[in-house]
Amino acid sequence: MKKIVLSILVLSLGVILPGAGKKFSASIGAAAFVSGDSGFKSLYGDVQVSPEIKLSYDLLPHFYLWLGAGFVAASGEIPVVEDGIKATQTFLALGVGWETRRLGRLQADLAAALLMAATREKAMGVTASKSAPGFDARAGLRYFLRDNLFLGIMLGYAGAWTTVKINDREKDIVLGGLRLGGSVGFRF
Repeated sequence: MKKIVLSILVLSLGVILPGAGKKFSASIGAAAFVSGDSGFKSLYGDVQVSPEIKLSYDLLPHFYLWLGAGFVAASGEIPVVEDGIKATQTFLALGVGWETRRLGRLQADLAAALLMAATREKAMGVTASKSAPGFDARAGLRYFLRDNLFLGIMLGYAGAWTTVKINDREKDIVLGGLRLGGSVGFRF
């Protein structure tokens, strides 16, 4: 069943995209990620690298719908015990954005989205995971190398707040944080 649905989607895109008139864009990049959680920073360091992908579709002139995904993988060591730990945070965002008209080769944009963030941490032989909804807000600037090829920079914050149980007590944590990134993308 999954193969049939996937085949229909791929064939539909093959029919729709040639007539889309450059309404779609896709970009891939990486960001410097600074966690919004002080506990995460103390265990894994202040800055991590976060690969990201963003897909968008122009709904109206200057307004677009976008889908973004990214993740952070980090490893560290538990103080005192000196045991290795590993954590991942994944982010999936769906939202809307606004972009300016192109001023020569430059174009700016603002975007906001609903976020689903998840974390998974492995320490001392135990794996814990948690997910929570949140928000993603960002501002960016694109430089068009060609009519359909661009480089981009972005500053944003993605955050989701939740609690976890540690030794029979609950602790508030923040999934996500501040991101400063670069990307390469194209319109089709």
